[in-house]
Amino acid sequence: MSEFHFIDAGSGSKVHSVVFALKTPAAGHTGLSHLAEHMSFRRSHQYPAAHELFTANTLLPVTINATTLAEYTFFFASSEKANVLLDAVNYLYCGLLNRDYGTDEVILERDGVIFNELAMLEANSDYALNAAIRLTDTNKNAYQHAGGFTQTIGSNSIQALQDYKRQWYQPSNITTLVYSNSAHFFEQCKEVVTALSMEAALSAEKTLSEKAALSEESTLNRNASLSQHASQREHSHLDKEASLDAQTTKGENESIRHVLTWWFPQCFLNGLLQQEATLSTVAGLKNTLFIDPEINQQGNFAIRLVTNEAMKEVASELSIEALPKLSQNLTHKLVSDDYDKRLRQLKHVVSACLASFDIRPSKPMPDTDKHADGVGAAIRYFAQLTDALDSNKCTAKDCATKSAYLASANKVSLSYLRPLPSPEKSIARERIRKARKGFSAQASASNSDQSLLVPRLTSKYRHFIALEHLPALPRLLQPLANNTTNLKRFNAEHIALHLTPFSTPSPSITLESASLNSASGYLASHWVYRIAFYQQSRLQAVLAHHLFWQPRTSGECYALGAATYENNLFLFGASDTNITERENWCHKVLSILS
Repeated sequence: MSEFHFIDAGSGSKVHSVVFALKTPAAGHTGLSHLAEHMSFRRSHQYPAAHELFTANTLLPVTINATTLAEYTFFFASSEKANVLLDAVNYLYCGLLNRDYGTDEVILERDGVIFNELAMLEANSDYALNAAIRLTDTNKNAYQHAGGFTQTIGSNSIQALQDYKRQWYQPSNITTLVYSNSAHFFEQCKEVVTALSMEAALSAEKTLSEKAALSEESTLNRNASLSQHASQREHSHLDKEASLDAQTTKGENESIRHVLTWWFPQCFLNGLLQQEATLSTVAGLKNTLFIDPEINQQGNFAIRLVTNEAMKEVASELSIEALPKLSQNLTHKLVSDDYDKRLRQLKHVVSACLASFDIRPSKPMPDTDKHADGVGAAIRYFAQLTDALDSNKCTAKDCATKSAYLASANKVSLSYLRPLPSPEKSIARERIRKARKGFSAQASASNSDQSLLVPRLTSKYRHFIALEHLPALPRLLQPLANNTTNLKRFNAEHIALHLTPFSTPSPSITLESASLNSASGYLASHWVYRIAFYQQSRLQAVLAHHLFWQPRTSGECYALGAATYENNLFLFGASDTNITERENWCHKVLSILS
């Protein structure tokens, strides 16, 4: 059964928060744990409307969200209204336990929504650099990226998703943390979660009793497949990388940069973060040095140094695919003696600088600044409860010794870096088209049963619905909103998706200057639409209707909604792939859905 923990918020707090913490190991770079998080919000038998989450967050006095880290996923909800929050808890927990998904909805979430999210992130030059490093890192300490990448997220099958949730989204793996000033509310949360857990257990027991012999065999097969799952996906991922990188360099046409990596136990993270600027100076302004604060499965974090000077291949022909396998003794055959000398000197200088620091071990805490106070407090409490957000933490003895620090400072791994490929949607485009067609057909069939299209939370608490509950416009979109007027209500910008890890960020590209013939076959934009005063009277009805949320539920964009900014109301979209029709859609949706 679930564990429950009460965190006393004190008499001055009005907001209650509930956090579900699940151990969800990353499966290589596939992003499977990320997909499981998204699908938990998609729907459940008790809450069949795909837009349940969006209407609640937009129109009710409640905030519901989740975040996936390397080893854990946190689902959370906050509200001043205890009764609303209890129903939000019920909604969340039903979604966690649900594994019944249709093919179309998984494709739309995976190849549509999540792909658009990842493409937006990879458009950032710093993120793209880190992604490219992770994808080519073969060190035993290499990170397994929980979020996945645009080139890996599509590899997750529905069966893999169901197997993953069957193993990790179980009541025994869900810790419930309640931040509140009311012990009575805590007991009410326990009742809700316990009842749902017991219902799930009875359902599982019934299934087992009906298929006892078959179930035993399938369980063994499932466990075997799960134990092999990460390695199998990693092999297929490596094969995909090989096909991308199995090119030959001839003469001066290609160049490869070196990546030097130092791995340190997590207890030295706080101290080294304070020295990051000094390390960057020592590494040289032309090189790129940064600390990756994520803790890997071995309980370590990485300091990365990407050389600005590229290695030029001078042999007749060399497969890029084979480069990581080359021993350091062969380096002199690939680069000039002068470059090899500078590389060794760079390693020595940075290692000497690291060794000179007097870094005291300390326990790093998760960054919770972006979360509400109650949610952040609950996550930090859980971190202390588990003695860190990882399963293979360094021992106190190792952390306390200067020798352990010096050993890390003097041990450097070498890898090679190529630019991150641009997002490519050509493979998934036909799959998404068919899924949208199937999803639309299913929605049309559901029209005969309107109850399947009505969000339960907003329906139950319609007396709480108000535009004052609209969230603030995301900061990313505020510059767009600043450039709208009563005459020019719609504003958009194209996401620059062609940044390589070695380029510098460029200014926003306006929609007018964006090329619709993207070389990668992928085009997405952010947009805002300033709502006129006369349109606001019908806005509540618009936001409660399933057709308003269809661009998001059908995977056309990563984010969609309504928000407030500078005393104005806006519709907004992020990483939207149907931008050419969106302005006209805004006009229509505000006039028709009323």
